[in-house]
Amino acid sequence: MNPKLSIIVTTFNRSCLLKKALLSLACQTAAADSFEIIVVDDGSTDETLDIVESLASLLPLTYTHQINSGLASAKNHGLYLAKGEIVLFLDDDDISSPELVEEHLIAHQEHPELNTAILGRTQLSPELRDDPLMQYITNKDPMLFFYKGLSHNTIQSYEYFWGGRSSCKRELLLKEGVFNPIFKFGYEDIELGYRLSKKVGLNVVYWEHALNTMIRRIDLAAFLQRCRRQGESAWRFLVLHEMDNTIKNYLECNNLLRDLEILGPSYELASLSATKLEAAVHSAKALDFSLPSDWTKTLELAYHRAFRAAISKGMLDAKHRLEPGKSL
Repeated sequence: MNPKLSIIVTTFNRSCLLKKALLSLACQTAAADSFEIIVVDDGSTDETLDIVESLASLLPLTYTHQINSGLASAKNHGLYLAKGEIVLFLDDDDISSPELVEEHLIAHQEHPELNTAILGRTQLSPELRDDPLMQYITNKDPMLFFYKGLSHNTIQSYEYFWGGRSSCKRELLLKEGVFNPIFKFGYEDIELGYRLSKKVGLNVVYWEHALNTMIRRIDLAAFLQRCRRQGESAWRFLVLHEMDNTIKNYLECNNLLRDLEILGPSYELASLSATKLEAAVHSAKALDFSLPSDWTKTLELAYHRAFRAAISKGMLDAKHRLEPGKSL
């Protein structure tokens, strides 16, 4: 087997979602021998292996298991097993469009430069589009994915080297740098993009035809926990690169750093406020009440405050753990 493209899917205890994600890759318009799929199981304890084995006759699958070590380590594991000239990193909660692989191949053919990566487009599944939280983090506040202002086939900076929807030449990573395994969750992709931009002038081309669809609903409690973990990674990012102003600006954390000791301790109260407001909005919708616009605005303000407080809490926790002299 000599595939042109290697799809790397990292997963942890999401066997049901993983099955749907893999099945969507069985319907690609690209030639069957043009790609391979590498599933990196980051220490799952569910039916992940059974799911992969059940699909082995349908797909060119390679499965590998590792002790739970985080996203960066799992992505590197898949990279080292890959045979393709191009590596495409996909999430285990996304459904790929039939043209996804073909469009990434077309994009790289049009942009063969070693330092050019391709960013595909992710949309919400129809059943998630009316969810206030999912709408907010994908359309109002760029916390999950956010494509407003991007035009097809235009060059973007390293800030758009988003894991789960980007591809690049395998040679680029093997020669110039891989994911830093200190990042267990969050910013492992942007931190690598930052290093690549410094070393080789990384360009990220937005290719809107490379489409996949997110099918996992994230509830508020899970997203707050995600923000805390991202806050921890953000602090590692800053410390690792000596508080570089470029990174501060990207993370929009100048205000967060200034108010860290205020926002972090307010996490519990901000989370509780957002949780109660969201519950009220969901109840009103369930009863088919027409909500005034100021309810929506108030909920969005509560989300904003809670998420910033959660990020600050994560940064503060990491700051206290990583005092001078301690290892990252």
